[in-house]
Amino acid sequence: MEKTKQPEKSKSAEKSKQPNRLVRFWRETIGELRKVSWPTTQEAWRLTRIVLVVMFLMAVFLGLLDYVFSALIGLLLG
Repeated sequence: MEKTKQPEKSKSAEKSKQPNRLVRFWRETIGELRKVSWPTTQEAWRLTRIVLVVMFLMAVFLGLLDYVFSALIGLLLG
């Protein structure tokens, strides 16, 4: 039995597939974004405030740690 050779794809045929991939990607992305449960404006503001408060508290905490460790290193080296 002889195997039949399939015709090789030309480079121009491969290039024509690129827009199809991009279009398919875009359509799938839009489809997935439609499934997302988006927060209401009130929920978004509440969560934003929580994030800002936590960031501020962490900044203060890390600043204090930095100050304490800097003072300790200054005592050890000074």
